[in-house]
Amino acid sequence: MRRNVFLWVLYDFANSFTYIAFFLYFSQWIVVDCGISDVWFNLCLAISSFFLLLTAPFIGVMLDKKWRNITGLRLSTLATIIFYSLAVLFIFYNEKVLSLISFTIGQYFFVLSFVFYTPLLSVLSGIEKRGKVSGYGMAGNFLGNVSALFLALPFATGKIGLLGKEPRAETMLPLLAVSFLFSLPMLLFFREPVKNSIKIPTEKSAVSFAQTKLLFLNRNFLLFLVSFIFLNGAILTFINNSPIILDNLWQVPDITKTFILLIVIIASVFGSITGGYFIDCFGSKKTLIYITIGWIIIMPISALISTLSYYIVATIITGFLLGANMTTARVLMSNLAPLSRHNLAFAYFTIIEKTSMFVGPILWGLIVSGFMVLGPWRYRLAIISMALLIVLSLPILLKVKDTHEG
Repeated sequence: MRRNVFLWVLYDFANSFTYIAFFLYFSQWIVVDCGISDVWFNLCLAISSFFLLLTAPFIGVMLDKKWRNITGLRLSTLATIIFYSLAVLFIFYNEKVLSLISFTIGQYFFVLSFVFYTPLLSVLSGIEKRGKVSGYGMAGNFLGNVSALFLALPFATGKIGLLGKEPRAETMLPLLAVSFLFSLPMLLFFREPVKNSIKIPTEKSAVSFAQTKLLFLNRNFLLFLVSFIFLNGAILTFINNSPIILDNLWQVPDITKTFILLIVIIASVFGSITGGYFIDCFGSKKTLIYITIGWIIIMPISALISTLSYYIVATIITGFLLGANMTTARVLMSNLAPLSRHNLAFAYFTIIEKTSMFVGPILWGLIVSGFMVLGPWRYRLAIISMALLIVLSLPILLKVKDTHEG
């Protein structure tokens, strides 16, 4: 069991290298350096999210019935590495359309991997120790992000160049290689109990959508999910575009971005811990309401700030809120998820948690690309639009009743 826990945490560590490669460097490289419009980059995120929504019902139901999570994790991880690598290689040969297509597919499999990875927590420990093991995973993720930032730094600054390309382009393949290397122990040696085979009707897709219908008949779960779509979609759209904001709005060099992101990651860890404390004091729903109000306040402030130092302070606050948001939403989701459709519920939640969905990226892309006349100010307008999406989430969240908290 201890070996499984170690492997599970190590995979979270490994996955961080892929995240940093494409969150921090690919987004800037393809939009700023290669001149591809913001709207196309964000549309890739939206399309991958859309296809995840289409496939989630089938995958979640099959996991609840007989599929093994580790098998899906192996396949999705390999597909992530392959398609993300192709996205980089296609740009090397100026095949921008093929690169965007590969990136979209890679993004799909990257998020899909969490649909298989997260439920394995139930294999690792009983309910009484699940929070502790989850904390180990968050620690692994934190160490992975920090390690990835420092590994990429000499490539991003041009001190090391293996491929003869632009500094940002040099970072991604080494990070993907390290990610795959540290993923291998989990993919090869993790032992998941074999599930008893359950006879499933031939019309699998019909069964999966029937299960989804039953899941969404749970009013509290549905309200929470709709609220979280607006909340998390806006947050992640802002985060996915933040390196581009720092470059186009503030002209921040990559080495400075690295240290800003490092501080934000540290702030998110403190936010996660604080979120857990507030959950114990006020309950998960009230805590998430307070966090949502915090986002509604800080987003417009971030948009209107005219000094870089103050913007960095606001960014650190968003990092703190992000950590608290992740911790609190997972607890509330766990309280609301029906036990008989637990994997299916978490399949949907994981998709929403790990992607920008489609409303946020499309709105962001349309504003940034449609208001070119505003210059850098169009990014400020896009940030404010994300705050409006979060405002829409609050009245829906208020209607959710967490029966675990009375």
